[in-house]
Amino acid sequence: MDGIALRGGEAGIRPGELGDRWQVGAASFAPVDTGEPLPPGTNTVVERERVEYAPDGSAWITGAAPRGLHVRTQGEDFRAGQPLVPAGHRLRPVDLAAASAGGHAALDVVRRPTVAIIPTGDEVRPVGSALGPSDITDSNSIMLAAQAVEAGARPLVSDVQPDDPGTIARKVRRAALAADLVLVIAGSSAGRRDHTAAVLSEVGSLTVRGVAVRPGHPVLLGHARTRPAGGEPPAAVPVIGVPGYPLAAAVIFELFAVPLLATLHGVPHAGRARSRVQLACDWTSSPEVEDWVPVMLRPSADVHSPGGTEVTVATPSGHGAGAITRLLQADAWWPIPIGQAKFARGEYIDVQRIPGVSAGPEGDSRAGIPS
Repeated sequence: MDGIALRGGEAGIRPGELGDRWQVGAASFAPVDTGEPLPPGTNTVVERERVEYAPDGSAWITGAAPRGLHVRTQGEDFRAGQPLVPAGHRLRPVDLAAASAGGHAALDVVRRPTVAIIPTGDEVRPVGSALGPSDITDSNSIMLAAQAVEAGARPLVSDVQPDDPGTIARKVRRAALAADLVLVIAGSSAGRRDHTAAVLSEVGSLTVRGVAVRPGHPVLLGHARTRPAGGEPPAAVPVIGVPGYPLAAAVIFELFAVPLLATLHGVPHAGRARSRVQLACDWTSSPEVEDWVPVMLRPSADVHSPGGTEVTVATPSGHGAGAITRLLQADAWWPIPIGQAKFARGEYIDVQRIPGVSAGPEGDSRAGIPS
């Protein structure tokens, strides 16, 4: 604070004795600017706007000047030996400022993991391509790359690979040399053109074929064995065979890629925070699988509470793993555990926010982009 430093809160001429204004002699204060150490014998600073200098060198002050006003004490920000940034913490701008203020010119950090994303399919076309009657736009690569960035990773997206097992195998081997995790999109099921399972068995190992999750049950989990040049030892790079339906791809990334990337960051993955909300309608799920249902969240009155207390209400966005608009319209996931099937309107459920979605004034943050 720019102003004058003096000894406040002690005997002498003090606030109140001469109304709102009081006087200090020239020998009782010293001018100071922001950031300067206090002169010896002073303990408070009065800002320049409340000081009027008299011709005899004294100063008239308007208002009070209690001890410690506008003074920062030594060590008030942090103490010697106090941890500033915990291990496994993703650095924010304020963390860098705190570390530098504590005298650290450099920090030991973990390299951002690299995620290789390999889209496959004879019918899949790059974004922006003219589509034929049976063609599909490669929107999954865009979505998974953005999810990788949200998880703190660096995505490497390849060209679309044809439905040829030899071509896909060569691409996976090359990707494993540059990546910490490889995602192969589509080809994870058991159709005539689904080759990802055979490719994983060839390049390394197929560990898991299918999980009790919907959408996303045909997922494949395995690894690719690398043979680096330069005498480096071989390594096993994890590979996820991601189902081609958009909702299934999003769920599988959340369930398997996010925890793995957290581990590569050196951060324990405790799962996303969940919120308790009220279900807007009756709902039936399959008890055989863990069902991940996208839901829209809106404020509403609780019909079961006295006076209709306002609560957040979750509305499922329908059925089907192939409709990307279900995810586009959703604010959160509702993970339904195995064994639970029927839910009634008004029942309370636990949901987890989809990263990047924040509700606006009316509960909707989505921009109006035409289809």
